[in-house]
Amino acid sequence: MKKGITLRDRVVKHFFNISGDFDEYKRQEVNRIGTNALLMCIPALLLPPLIAIFWATTSPEYALLGIILFNSIFFGVVVCPYLAIACHRAHLTDNEVDANDMPMAWGHVLKSALGQAIYFAVFTYLLKALLNWFFDGDNFVQQLVSLGNIKGSVLGGIFFGVIMGITNWGRLKKQL
Repeated sequence: MKKGITLRDRVVKHFFNISGDFDEYKRQEVNRIGTNALLMCIPALLLPPLIAIFWATTSPEYALLGIILFNSIFFGVVVCPYLAIACHRAHLTDNEVDANDMPMAWGHVLKSALGQAIYFAVFTYLLKALLNWFFDGDNFVQQLVSLGNIKGSVLGGIFFGVIMGITNWGRLKKQL
């Protein structure tokens, strides 16, 4: 581990996608954003179980499904966008680069996007084959050579790489 960087700081930097040094300003902003996100989550953690208690008397399966769907939708539609917007407004995700080093930074973004696309394509390719083998009982080797599996994974990898490249390119800021 680097000198002066605790495990907590590394986890927080990774979770909030913070680039550069984790200085006092970034630490205060992360604490503020995290506190606001927690305060948004308290009603969402308390109300659904209370509703599910009454719902479970008639239909326990639907009560469980309702809690799972509510939590997934709440965190996907409310909490995650709030974290992304708040971190962007606080400039926590900006990657400041000297004007002279901008072409090198673009090259790094391109290589990073290509690596992420390959990683995503290989991961989804193997995951699809494994899940089809485990849940559907299909032959694992046939799933590995399935043209549909290969095409879907390659297209997913290309899409993911392009989106990540655009995101990382948008994070680059010229430092004068």
